[in-house]
Amino acid sequence: MKKALCLLSALLLAVLAPLSVLASAENGDYIIDEERVIRVAYPIQRGLTDVDEDGNLCGYTYEYLQEIAQYTGWSYEFVQTDGSTDSLMDLMEQVQSGEIDLMGAMSYTEAAAEMFNYSSYSYATSETVLQTSYSKMQEVVFNSQLPQTFKIAVTGNENSRNVKELQDYCSLNQITPEFVHCDNDAEMVKAVQEDRADMLLSTSFNYLEDMWTIAKFSPKPVYFVASKNAKADIMEDLNTAIMHIEQSDANFATRLYNKYFLPQTKDLVFSEAERQYLQETGVLKVGVLSGQPPFQQVGVDGEASGVAIDMLDYIKTHTGLEFELVYADSQNALYDLVKEKKVDLVAGMPYDYDLAQAKHLSMTQPYVSSQYILVMNDKSSNDSLKDKRPALLANSPFRGDADTEAAIYETTRECVHAVASGEADYTYIDTYSAQYYMNQPEYRNLRLISQNYGTYTVCFGVVKPGRQELLSIFNRVISTAPEEDIQNIINKNTLQKTPFSLGDLIRQNPVGSIALVGGVLLVIILILLYFLRQRARMSKQAALELKKHLQVYALVNEYFFEYDFATDTSMVSVPPKDTQGPSQLVCIDHKKPLEDEMLRISRERFLEAVRSVQNGIQEIELYWDGDMHWVRVALETVLDGDRPIYTLGKFNIIDDEKKEKEELLEKSQLDSLTHILNAETCRSRIVEDLQLLQDGEHGAMILIDIDRFKEINDTYGHMKGDEALQSMAVLLRSTFRADDVVGRPGGDEFIVYMKNVTDTEALRAKCRTLCDRVQQLTVAGGGLTISAGGILARKGDSYNDLYVEADQALYRAKNAGRNRFQIAPRN
Repeated sequence: MKKALCLLSALLLAVLAPLSVLASAENGDYIIDEERVIRVAYPIQRGLTDVDEDGNLCGYTYEYLQEIAQYTGWSYEFVQTDGSTDSLMDLMEQVQSGEIDLMGAMSYTEAAAEMFNYSSYSYATSETVLQTSYSKMQEVVFNSQLPQTFKIAVTGNENSRNVKELQDYCSLNQITPEFVHCDNDAEMVKAVQEDRADMLLSTSFNYLEDMWTIAKFSPKPVYFVASKNAKADIMEDLNTAIMHIEQSDANFATRLYNKYFLPQTKDLVFSEAERQYLQETGVLKVGVLSGQPPFQQVGVDGEASGVAIDMLDYIKTHTGLEFELVYADSQNALYDLVKEKKVDLVAGMPYDYDLAQAKHLSMTQPYVSSQYILVMNDKSSNDSLKDKRPALLANSPFRGDADTEAAIYETTRECVHAVASGEADYTYIDTYSAQYYMNQPEYRNLRLISQNYGTYTVCFGVVKPGRQELLSIFNRVISTAPEEDIQNIINKNTLQKTPFSLGDLIRQNPVGSIALVGGVLLVIILILLYFLRQRARMSKQAALELKKHLQVYALVNEYFFEYDFATDTSMVSVPPKDTQGPSQLVCIDHKKPLEDEMLRISRERFLEAVRSVQNGIQEIELYWDGDMHWVRVALETVLDGDRPIYTLGKFNIIDDEKKEKEELLEKSQLDSLTHILNAETCRSRIVEDLQLLQDGEHGAMILIDIDRFKEINDTYGHMKGDEALQSMAVLLRSTFRADDVVGRPGGDEFIVYMKNVTDTEALRAKCRTLCDRVQQLTVAGGGLTISAGGILARKGDSYNDLYVEADQALYRAKNAGRNRFQIAPRN
């Protein structure tokens, strides 16, 4: 047993994590269970199950666990150890005996499957990677068409799993590896830095400083395990939990990986359950603090405003949800509304797991984040905070360096006022609130000092118990909201002009006010005496300003432009092609005709943007240097009253950024195991194709199910089951045309939609060919068979109707003995 555990512990050294579980209710609705406590293994490993410098738990697995807790409300008892092999073995023994409920980061092996129960779904994927230093990234270029030789630093011998995977990768890409053997990761990094190796061999979950990934291969799903004697509902609910997280936010695991293992975007698409929720739900009541600017407040006109309110409007616009605001004067009053179930949501709360659990709230993803600022009276010494009295918010999880008894207040305004009036020596507030209050004349005697503490992060709170669809809908909208939209909301609420009266000026600066009055009188006299002279000097100054303006354009190594509405001309500052040459100022007359059609279209797009008088950032596609380019344009229009005079701005070419977004979008549409289309993408594309059908045209839908797939998993293990699914996906892609829709809705089920099908006999022939080809596949020494159901599609058919008919045909094929297909009849 010890030997088996020792072997298994090697699989855990790269990734290890705990997990929570979900409790299901009838009819598929999830009600939060607030009582159950799950014991989970927690070895300290960087980026996975980690502890930050303040002693807070963090990491990929920890955040995955806490995201599950938002849906379940369960508590966790973490069994913490160091990340040594002996500690991992001890944790696995406790899992096997049932002392610990769950343990994560297990790759599937037949030996481990005899000792533990595996989850049906993975929650991460570990890949073998090749990495090199940043300075070498441009030098190392793989070309599978030519033989290449690279020096690769490795820690294992040539019989180790990673090295064998590397050899397979090198063989496939005509690479001859020269191994540089090292004892540990630090030696591998040093070998690369000292040019003794071109790159090193590692895994995607092994963070190495200043090492950048240049190749990935051999992906391995990572699972959770429990004791063979564990309660059956733990693993059953665990599988359901992972499935719902992936369905509500398909990029959640990717964002976690990027956050903890990579240097640090997206169409808004809802699931079927979420769309049904949006159609069925009524008006949601939202608890709002009436005095917490700039996040949420009620003005003298009785209207609510703030970042949180504008975010609710943004969510309403993109979802159709309706909100009714319920106001509270303090944090305690707001949480009383939650406790009494008088609201469904709270508009803004700190993103803090402990606070959320204590107040029976589930947190959405954060929608705003800012640094903490220390606010002090300008008469206070900032040498030390010792013995100084802080003003702190009730129910706030942040306490800073407060080591004396604090004065507790209900609102941020009360805290700031206490410092300004001398009732307290200092307080901590976020950057946006600090900017808001510093614009108020009564708080001009305050000083702001930046802090290095964690950020103040704000999210929406969903009152427990609640439907998971509401939480996932908010998360989808927040995660897909463009950064510029959120920044515009923040700017709107923090950069507002505040009223400032002459009385405020005199009250705060009596001596300066007297001097100001005398100065104004003196200026008036000087203007009267030297009016003509001043006018001449102003004209000269304007000419100098224009000259300086043009020189600045020439000095800045970016594309700047100035459009003149009166003359319909633009002046553009063109940076040099090399950094040594000077910039050029080019004057363009837009009234002149253009012979090149592409240039003419691009000019019309550009002029439409600059003449729109819509300040901000726009992205347009322009014809440039003989090719089309995506350009981000920042615009600011100068007005004379209501009449536009100039439009100023700059633009940058963002081809690489656009390409990266398109690649990420394409990746999000694929099934992670088989790399064919996932369920949502299949559905949307089939619906589009059905809408394009004309009279007399036909398509065809085929549903495919692998016969006795459960027996393959139970007999040969999940890895063989995964191989069967992957082989099936490859066969489907090769059997059907490139423009046919091929996907995996889930489990062992596949779906195909064929375009331009002549008749039922053509569909029947294709199904027969498919069944024959599948029988040629072998998995674990045995063959595969499938059952399939097909139906001919024509104009006016809906996706749901076709799916039901094809599904019924599929099960008729299964009931008839499997290894066959059935075609649904059409009237």
